[in-house]
Amino acid sequence: MAVNRPALSVNVVAADADAAIACSLREFLSVAGVSWSDQASVDAVVILISQAALDDPRWLAKVERYRGVRLVPMRIDRVASKRAPEHLRPVNWVSFHVDSPAAAYGTVLAAVLSDPQQVRALRNLRAEAEAWERARRSPDHLISDHRRAAEARELLDRLHSDHDTDTGGPVRDFVEISYQSTQRARTWRTRRRAAGAVLVAVMALIVAVSLPRLLKAKGTDFNALVSFGDPASAREMPEWSSLQAAQLLLRGNEDQKVLARQTLASLLSLPWSLGEPMPSLREGEGTDYAGLALLPDSRRAAVLIHDASDDTYSVGLYGIREGEMLWRVRLGAGYADIAPAAHGRTIVAVGKEGTAVIDLSSRKVSRLRHAERGEAHLTLAGDDIMVVGRRDRLAVGSPDDKDFRTVGDRYETLLSLEATSDGGVRALVAVAPGRYRLVDALTGEVLAHADVDAPIIDAGAVGRDQMYAVYAGADRQLWEMRPGRPPAPTGVAVPERAGVVSLLDEGRVVVGGVDQRARVVRLKDGGELGVVCRDVPQLHFLVLPPSGDVVGCYGRQNTTLWRMPEGPRTARTADSLHTGTDTQTADIAVRADGGYAVVGPPSGGTVRIRLFASDITASNLSDDGTQLVAVARSGDVAVVSLKMSDSVPRVVVRWRIPGGGPGVAVGWAGDAPLVRGPDDLVWPVPGCPGCTTDEGLITRLKERLSGCWTERQLHEVDDDAREALGIDACRPLPAPLED
Repeated sequence: MAVNRPALSVNVVAADADAAIACSLREFLSVAGVSWSDQASVDAVVILISQAALDDPRWLAKVERYRGVRLVPMRIDRVASKRAPEHLRPVNWVSFHVDSPAAAYGTVLAAVLSDPQQVRALRNLRAEAEAWERARRSPDHLISDHRRAAEARELLDRLHSDHDTDTGGPVRDFVEISYQSTQRARTWRTRRRAAGAVLVAVMALIVAVSLPRLLKAKGTDFNALVSFGDPASAREMPEWSSLQAAQLLLRGNEDQKVLARQTLASLLSLPWSLGEPMPSLREGEGTDYAGLALLPDSRRAAVLIHDASDDTYSVGLYGIREGEMLWRVRLGAGYADIAPAAHGRTIVAVGKEGTAVIDLSSRKVSRLRHAERGEAHLTLAGDDIMVVGRRDRLAVGSPDDKDFRTVGDRYETLLSLEATSDGGVRALVAVAPGRYRLVDALTGEVLAHADVDAPIIDAGAVGRDQMYAVYAGADRQLWEMRPGRPPAPTGVAVPERAGVVSLLDEGRVVVGGVDQRARVVRLKDGGELGVVCRDVPQLHFLVLPPSGDVVGCYGRQNTTLWRMPEGPRTARTADSLHTGTDTQTADIAVRADGGYAVVGPPSGGTVRIRLFASDITASNLSDDGTQLVAVARSGDVAVVSLKMSDSVPRVVVRWRIPGGGPGVAVGWAGDAPLVRGPDDLVWPVPGCPGCTTDEGLITRLKERLSGCWTERQLHEVDDDAREALGIDACRPLPAPLED
């Protein structure tokens, strides 16, 4: 059975007199699957300590380079530990004996491979600390979330107490200063963390005891999960949990309805999957995904489908809202990829048998001469010029050309090939490990380049709205590459097993990997905007549209669609926001009392609602007085529905300004809440319009639901609820039309 562990890199530091032992140790570690590197960004360093080493200034200088990294000192002779550099003395040492070198080598290997979760966390901290150092220790690059800063501090303390890692230097400074800068919120967050841990433990116990019985009796009864009220489970599958909560709201008893209201109110503002284009592909029909293309209207997607029964391909048009494959047409054998035209009226498919252009209105297929017999990644420029990323070369031509022309130099790896907002196509390639080129894919011109240390992983992306790219550096953070500028670190850490790096518009980047979920992050300040592709366990890459924010999460096991979280809006709306802590309409008034909102009619009869641990800095009622948006000094934001069907006000949205507060002003754009944070950035807050009555909750749920459902997912949803919510089971794939 394979062992799932990080792909580690290790360096061995030795004096010239100990070179033979160092060479032998490197060979041992290499056979064990540990890679060797002499870069400063390695995960662990084995330091051979001897009398000769301690007298060697070059050895001492090398040892001093490694701070904030796992250290494994190995004593070669009887040298006294008090002679070693000070930061090595507290670390556990391995003793080398000439008669049994394998024993010492095995101990070194065990030390290097121990606790991969800590290795992964330390890697990310080192990347952030380096970006902070390069930014001259700017406060903007510190950890802004107190919980995360506390966890980082605990990690370094634990590593220090284990005596296997030097936790000093810039990493310790970075974490300590981050921790101190968030100290004001420490007490509240510690209490909340403790209370949350108790709640999660209790709910986990309930689910652990009861869920096996439910599975044995009825299959997957998600009504039971909603009844238990497990918030962690509900947030992991908000679509299903909301569906089951709606079922209880429609036909449950009064106690169940109370919990259903709270469940729906807490989930309807979360980011959701837009569904899977063809769940039936995984239900034994003998068909599978071969390609995905998103259309610019954000309402439809084209899917290249492979039928294993006769080894043929077809293209289907999928309605995202309807959750249905509207139609499909047969293409034939040997197609490799598809791409949409920028105008959204046609889809082009390319393969070894030729090129097919599918008119989405008439469903007619035009057959053209050009064929791609090898690996082919297809993208269309604004004027329908085709760009094909082959195994080691870019090729360009119009669809009716028999012979395409190759452009640019050969490359070793094609990292990204994207149509851009200016009508062109740009590519990011690696001509060799660490030698990146941003290329105009229509001409082959190199627009920007970076020759850097070879990375542990190959990952990068091209910007669609600006002429730039990002790549994963040897220090496991993203670096930005622009024409005429030297590469610049971003401070965005990259998972060591990264499979996904994609640039969205407005400086947003998606970073994910096999062992970490895909996060949407602002390159400017590292603020996290949200987690996406949560329902794709093994994310392979993202499929971007010609325009818009609906993307495809293409996985090894399934493929789903997601809408990306927004970044900040322009400051034009900042002046229209409310900066005061008190607000009122004709029939309701709100005033702030610390972290509480005191709500009631202007004449009296108020109710106090606890919103934050820190003081409210601004609040504002919606025009109809049914919802309140408030922000705290910490940057936390809450939206409250004040007029629920059972007359109980409920917090329907909890959110935080990316990168932290303080919040300055709040307001509304129609029924969408807004908040102004530091630097006058105006952020759209995830909203829940209409979530003030049972009918409003159901209406909002119907607006959020998209895609279709398998019968197993609908096992506990009766026909009345299906009709009320407008949902149905997935239909079989339509038979392909012959062109």
